[in-house]
Amino acid sequence: MKMIHHILLILLSLSFIGGNLNAQRRGADLGAELWKDESFVKSFVGSYAFLLGYEPKISDAEKEVLRSLVELIKAKPKAAINVLRPQVKPKSSAAFDFILANLYFQEGQLKEAKNFYKSATKKYPNFRRAYKNLGLIQVQDGNFKGAIPAISKALELGEVDGRAYGLLAYCYLTEGLYYPAEAAYRQAILIQPNQKDWKIGLARCLIETERYKEAVSLFDMLLQGEPNNSDFWILQSNAYIGNEEPQRAAQNLEIVRRMNKADLSTLTLLGDIYMNNSYPDLALNAYLSAVEMAGPGDLDAILRAANILNRTANYKQAATLIKDIRKTNGTALSPEQDLALLNQEAKIARAEGDQDAAVEILNKIVERDALNGEALIELANHYAEKDMLPEAINRYEQATKIDAYERRALIAYGQTLVRKAKYREALPLLKRALLLEAEPNLEDYTARVERAAKSQG
Repeated sequence: MKMIHHILLILLSLSFIGGNLNAQRRGADLGAELWKDESFVKSFVGSYAFLLGYEPKISDAEKEVLRSLVELIKAKPKAAINVLRPQVKPKSSAAFDFILANLYFQEGQLKEAKNFYKSATKKYPNFRRAYKNLGLIQVQDGNFKGAIPAISKALELGEVDGRAYGLLAYCYLTEGLYYPAEAAYRQAILIQPNQKDWKIGLARCLIETERYKEAVSLFDMLLQGEPNNSDFWILQSNAYIGNEEPQRAAQNLEIVRRMNKADLSTLTLLGDIYMNNSYPDLALNAYLSAVEMAGPGDLDAILRAANILNRTANYKQAATLIKDIRKTNGTALSPEQDLALLNQEAKIARAEGDQDAAVEILNKIVERDALNGEALIELANHYAEKDMLPEAINRYEQATKIDAYERRALIAYGQTLVRKAKYREALPLLKRALLLEAEPNLEDYTARVERAAKSQG
């Protein structure tokens, strides 16, 4: 069960609102969201005026150039670029670089926009809005590492903006810098207390720094305002898992399920929680629901669920799940996936005492894949139990020649010989297994076999 619990904890680091989006994709989404915000658009696109005392001076001649461009900037930004570009010179005001960068940004020419925001800051090192806009454009471009120094500089120069703090926090979060991310999120929440994205980000920081109780409380507050938000229920379930409250986590996921918002990953996570707490029937129910929505690209997750049931000796449930997988997605199974299921079906047959069915399945696997170490070891174990030692040894030796299964085959082969009191023959096999990977239990077992071999004289 420790492996399942480890898998659940790994999922904590993958959970974020909207599902498993990678950082660059999420950055693009954030950029798109910004441009849907009217207040942001007005502040960004309208940032052509300048703050006296805080931003670069403009000569009288430059003022005349800008006055002549006002209407063109509003009506035809592309034409304004063509007029303004020749006016930007090494000694011209940084204001020109800044306005040109804004125009390029409006036209979707991000590379040019970045270049002119940078040149604006070089000409005027305290140009805070240029730093801020450069940071925002880096976020939209998915360059979070590059956005951090730009937004940080704008804030250092006196920019007071909840969105800037929130996006800086998100950049820190994607870089795994959770404590500065937390500080920035808290500052963003102070300025924009109604912006839920900052609260979600803060909760993520709390989860990543293992302050699960605080994260649970924060999601309690968010759920009071939006009880039908399935993302909040799922994220809070992750906090419950981290806080070692799996029952509460399962309750959350069941709520999502009743809302008809549970996707395949949510259902398999629910099944894993039930398995980790020894509720195989409840786990099977969740896994079967996952099978219903699984597409061809999702079958590995379902096969993993069947394997968990099998490894934990819940053979009846495993057989039911495998049967449903074959019924629902049988034609979509790859040859490798089909062989994996056959291996599991053979284990179930052996566990239930149907040795003839097990051998038939295992031979079918080996005929199709002569290097299937799993099937070879299972066949060898079957022959060993039937006292068919030559046949067992033959299969064990075949399996030892497959790198991925060599150690397992050596151990199983050695244990079989030990059961037959062939200690001297077993000893070199066990020692070879130890050379491949040392492990305390195997070391102890090998030492006992060595003593038994010596006592045989």
